[in-house]
Amino acid sequence: MRLLIIGCGSIGTTLAKAVDEMPEIDRIYITDKSKVCAGHLVEKLHKVIYVDNSDESLSRIVGEIDLVVEAASQEAAKHFVPFFLDKGVDLMMMSVGSLADDDFRKRCFDLARSRGCRLLVPSGAVTGTDGLHSASAGAIDEVLLITTKGPKSLRTIPFLKERGIDVDRLEEPTVVFEGSAREAVSIFPRNMNVAATLSLLGVGFEKTRIRIVCDPKGERNTHRIIVRGPFGEMSSTTNNVPFPKNPSTSYLAALSAVAAIRRIIDNVWIGI
Repeated sequence: MRLLIIGCGSIGTTLAKAVDEMPEIDRIYITDKSKVCAGHLVEKLHKVIYVDNSDESLSRIVGEIDLVVEAASQEAAKHFVPFFLDKGVDLMMMSVGSLADDDFRKRCFDLARSRGCRLLVPSGAVTGTDGLHSASAGAIDEVLLITTKGPKSLRTIPFLKERGIDVDRLEEPTVVFEGSAREAVSIFPRNMNVAATLSLLGVGFEKTRIRIVCDPKGERNTHRIIVRGPFGEMSSTTNNVPFPKNPSTSYLAALSAVAAIRRIIDNVWIGI
């Protein structure tokens, strides 16, 4: 199996290191807007080959790759996801928040269907997605996500600055946002991909409610999901360890991509 990983940030780097050790993976192409960043991985790993991120360069290797993993940003996803789906290549998407754009989502879903390829979204930094998926086969009355983060992952958000919220001056856990998932993924594009995943699995971007709490003493990213419906009620809480250099991203998100690739390789899907 041959992969292309787009982005060599925290998730892309973790993924590249993991798949480099998988005997089923023959070759790993990696691209990033920073050639220097990608170069570090090429030097350290055995199967990694750098490719320029231009459309022309990437088009040349389309016939050589079995799966593309987008692990860059919402902006990158909006270009590269339809680019590869249109060429009939399976693609795993980490910047799932970009799918809050209805037109973009429809375009990607239509391309996957018409070109006969798969658009894959791992569970990311949350647990409980399997239960939500099951509940969605019936009716769901409510989906609420309560996310708690420390100041490090929220201090650069323009929305908070515009409202005079200085996360470094908070003395107790404070609700800094409450609204729809669509609003959340737009305002917090690097923090709330989990909101998009839950929306796609459950009741959509408008009906999925999001509450974001900043805990001045918080060292982890915590996600609590509450789902209610005729089936009953379920809740799950995940206390994530964030990447030291990227506190907005949780280590579990990267592991979910690694686990998904392992399932694809083994062709055994348990808990779907």
